[in-house]
Amino acid sequence: MIDCALITDDENFRRHVTGLLRGTENADRLVYEASQSAARFPRDSVADVLAANPQVAFVDLGESTTGLRVLEVLSQNAPDLLLIVAGPSLPAETLLKVMRAGATEYLPRPFSAEDTSQAFQRVKRRVTGTRNEDAVTRGEVTTLFSPKGGVGVTTLAVNLAVSLHEQTGESTILLDLSPSLGTAALTMGLQPRYSYLDVIQNFHRLDEELFRSFLETHETGVKVLASPPRTEDPGGPTMDEVMGLLRLCRKHFAFVVVDAGHTLTNAADVALMEADHKLWVSTPELPTLRNLKRTLELVGTHGKQNGKTPNRLILNQYADGLGMSQDEVKKGLGLHVDLVIERDANLVTESINMGQPAVLMRRSAFRRSIDDLTVRVAGRSRVAVRRGGLLQSLLKPFRSSSPTAKKEGDR
Repeated sequence: MIDCALITDDENFRRHVTGLLRGTENADRLVYEASQSAARFPRDSVADVLAANPQVAFVDLGESTTGLRVLEVLSQNAPDLLLIVAGPSLPAETLLKVMRAGATEYLPRPFSAEDTSQAFQRVKRRVTGTRNEDAVTRGEVTTLFSPKGGVGVTTLAVNLAVSLHEQTGESTILLDLSPSLGTAALTMGLQPRYSYLDVIQNFHRLDEELFRSFLETHETGVKVLASPPRTEDPGGPTMDEVMGLLRLCRKHFAFVVVDAGHTLTNAADVALMEADHKLWVSTPELPTLRNLKRTLELVGTHGKQNGKTPNRLILNQYADGLGMSQDEVKKGLGLHVDLVIERDANLVTESINMGQPAVLMRRSAFRRSIDDLTVRVAGRSRVAVRRGGLLQSLLKPFRSSSPTAKKEGDR
């Protein structure tokens, strides 16, 4: 059963909606009804709509878009409410404003009862999907960040994403949250056609098929959602937009690896706040460690509702005798060094220039470190299941040709 609200002074639209709800065999119902268009709808009456707690609202803008304020207030106070909006035929730029105000579907006049019915059926599928989503295991977000550029955040994010997918066999996406000109896709040898901005701009009509059409696929099977080639806003997406991106990625992927870059933008802030695994990347140099200490003080209050997400320190490009020691790093930051990745400049440079993740090139100390990080993120059991399955598949031909197998087959 889906509870609906109706705001309109158009008798045709009212007949379409009431006939749709009262004429169906299911138990969908109208829990709130108003006889004004959104343009004339009293602001105080929005509270009455919210009190009725509908899941879907049919909102008639009238003959102009002055009623957008009603959509905005409803969306802000009830983010899960789906809005089917009717109104005049609009140019693309104005229609985008309506969608950004919260509309899920838009019906331009003149529309028919069939148009209303089809829009409602599409929205009903989304309501059902939202209900079922709670029963689905949500993917885990791993966010990598450093307050200084050039320390290897992108390299580690790329290689971790590939390793997670390869060693667990579970779906993995790499999300590059740089405001523009991110290099995650380039590091994987990909030339992205779309970016996360395309996803954000299509939130109002996004289903799984459309979402996946914006992703690039690496030869390993890892999906990549790239950063934009340029952006008008140097600060990047808003916090709400990033929340939406992460929610979408969690829904469709077991592992979400976020390259949050080296600038504490709104995007990086949310990605760190929402992370199940928060990985701070540093090199053993005083400027990087100083910046990291200051950043940790800024975001130290962040944590998930079910408990603080632990800060894990990855010491990258480490070599004995060069830079600060592990003990000095620990003392300066007050953080235990969770993982040390040895310096291998030749391998990393070759990997970047070839557009090939280093973990796929050859066995190395770097690869062993990424294997270790993969186990820490995924858990030993998830990696062991995959390794066990691969081992069994490799041994199967030998087992089937063994004398014992032949003897059993002759019985």
